[in-house]
This record gives sequence, C-alpha cells and structure tokens, in this order.
Amino acid sequence: ALALALGDTCYEMYARTASGLSPEYVNFVRGKDMQTPRGASYNIGRPEAVETFFVLWYYTRDPKWRDIGWEVFKAFEKHAATGSGWAGVPDVDHPSRKKDDKMESFVLAETMKYLFLLFNNDYPVPLEKYVINTEAHPLGRFEPMSAKS
Repeated sequence: ALALALGDTCYEMYARTASGLSPEYVNFVRGKDMQTPRGASYNIGRPEAVETFFVLWYYTRDPKWRDIGWEVFKAFEKHAATGSGWAGVPDVDHPSRKKDDKMESFVLAETMKYLFLLFNNDYPVPLEKYVINTEAHPLGRFEPMSAKS
C-alpha cells in the first residue's frame, strides 16, 4: 500500500502543474498541500517517477500506471520535445517559456527507456530475471555461489 501511495504522489507532482510535467522537487509542509519552492519549478526529464510507474505496473498489472505514464509522456511531447530530443522546461507552470537548449543524457538513457518498458507488451526485461541498476541498465540475476566445505 505504501508503494502505491508513493506512486500516486509521484504522479500528483506532474498532474498539478500547468504543463503536466513535474517540478524538480516539492516540499511537504505539515497542514498544507505539497508546494513547489522558488527555484524548483523546472523539469529536466528526471527518470525516477516513470521508473516508479513501470515497477508498479509490472508488479500489479494495474492499467492505471500505464495511463499515468501515457499522460506524462504526452506532457513531455507537448512541452519538452524538439526536433532532436527532449529539452528541459524552465518553468512547469509557464510552459510557453523558451525551452532549455540541451537534453540531459538520462532523458534517453533512463526516462524514455522506462516509458518504453512500461508500454512494451513483450516484457523485454522481466524483473524476475534482471535487476535494473541506478543508470537503468538491466543486469542478469545470478544464484550466489555456495560456500565449499
């Protein structure tokens, strides 16, 4: 239940902005809703939320996580896409501002990879056989060697 609630919170960071893209981070203030601090209203395409959506979909098969992932992908396409990739968005609540003139390496290497995995019905990286490291590279699991007596 906690993992699902954290996934919902990740999505709310996207859903509550004008662009549908999350700010860099939010603060949680007791008695108030999540708040975006000054200086954190940008989005550079970090992968952690879409990684969460993929893992939650993989283990629950709840289509909600694919729906959420699709909404996030559409927001990236609408507000961050360029002719050659996805740029950073300097203010997620004012998406008409000029985009950054660069794409972070993790956008393709991780963010879009997790979105691909979320929507691929062939399950190319079964999590029962692979772990995904912090750079979103699948590594085959292995059985530990037994100690010799």
